[in-house]
Amino acid sequence: MPKVAVLGKDGKTGQAVIARLAGREDYQYTPELANADLLVVSPGIPPGEYPAVKIPIVSEIELAYRLNPSPVIAVTGTNGKTTTTTLISLLLDVPAVGNIGVPYISVEKTYPYLAVEVSSYMLENIRDFRPYIAVLLNLTEDHLTRHGDMAGYAAAKKRILLNQTAEDYVVYNAGDPWITEIVRDAKARKIPFQTESKLQQDYAAARAVAKICGKTDEHIAKIFAGFTGVEHRMEKVGIYNGVRVVNDSKGTNVDSTVVALESEPRNNHIILIAGGRDKLTPLAPLAEAMRGRVKKLILLGEAQERFARELPGFAQVLVKDYDEAVRQSLSGAVSGDLILLSPACASWDMFKNFEERGNYFKELVKKYVSPAR
Repeated sequence: MPKVAVLGKDGKTGQAVIARLAGREDYQYTPELANADLLVVSPGIPPGEYPAVKIPIVSEIELAYRLNPSPVIAVTGTNGKTTTTTLISLLLDVPAVGNIGVPYISVEKTYPYLAVEVSSYMLENIRDFRPYIAVLLNLTEDHLTRHGDMAGYAAAKKRILLNQTAEDYVVYNAGDPWITEIVRDAKARKIPFQTESKLQQDYAAARAVAKICGKTDEHIAKIFAGFTGVEHRMEKVGIYNGVRVVNDSKGTNVDSTVVALESEPRNNHIILIAGGRDKLTPLAPLAEAMRGRVKKLILLGEAQERFARELPGFAQVLVKDYDEAVRQSLSGAVSGDLILLSPACASWDMFKNFEERGNYFKELVKKYVSPAR
């Protein structure tokens, strides 16, 4: 019986691995690394912090794949993973797991499929993981402090195709040059999609998956019509005296915030709250998307000073925390304005994750808007 140690055992993923192995006869958890035959690493721990061991090092999704025979539909990309995974889950009536928040390894039942959101961090340490359908949405600058450069980032994403065969499928964005290069020599059957708007990519990818799995156009249209979106991604918080408030805490990189901004017309009506753990990606695309749309830019977090320096020409307010950010945004808003939290940064300088950040933002909005607003 192989003994499994866990690096990052206090986190959600590590705890899920330990719980899943309890009482099993094929794998056994051990708290002693010296006694282990296999090391499962949490995705948040970078390779530079791995211990020097001779035993195999694998990700949680690798061990989960070995323990659950359900065919996998794996979704990856820089942006849109959660929405696409959620749509596939609804279209096929199967669980959505993985980077979406529910550890893949926690699923014990067998399903017709599992919709699994996978990040580049998770893919770094796969060995046998083989999705029946791999979905590649897009690739823009993100996680470069981990992967070094875009080539390293693309190489990590490409690992989703590592074990696929001619019996499998890869659904991919034919309008993204990085993605088309990644799938160029894929062994799986290629199903391309292409959209005019980045906002449509999630639906196009989910539709392609549903068609592979035998769903009708009528079924797909019904599910799409009833879909209201995912929490923290362009989530409508409320309308107060004509001022819309939107929580886009899942906008953890520049491209994601650009997509959020481009969903609005250029009429100088957005109060944008941005900043957090800086990913050091160029801000020129963000500046262009802000032009003609953003009337006030509220900045906070570790990225505050760089954002202020590289986004000149916008009315800027630098604040110390979210309490001040929300009060400043509400005090300067008039009917027709949009208060948009879309940080273009990770949350880890102030919060455990983007969910905690988004929830705190919503609590503050409801705290400071009066009943008459």
